[in-house]
Amino acid sequence: MDFVKYIDFLRRNMKTLKKVLIAYLVAVVIFDVVLPRGEHTHYWIDKVFAFWTAFSIVGCFLLIKIGKGIAHLFLSKDEDYYG
Repeated sequence: MDFVKYIDFLRRNMKTLKKVLIAYLVAVVIFDVVLPRGEHTHYWIDKVFAFWTAFSIVGCFLLIKIGKGIAHLFLSKDEDYYG
């Protein structure tokens, strides 16, 4: 497979990709609301609708932001570092 062509295709269609991913997240939340909970959940938080979906989205966002911040803190150099 030619991954460069695939990545180039995704970069050229960024708006469509964003719309598809947002639709996917909305579908996951709807699926979580429609999914039967049952009476015997293990934890009380399992009864909260869309909690795990929201938790994973927030967790992913925080991991990306914290990782990017740490990378900039430890890996970035001054402008005149190589000069």
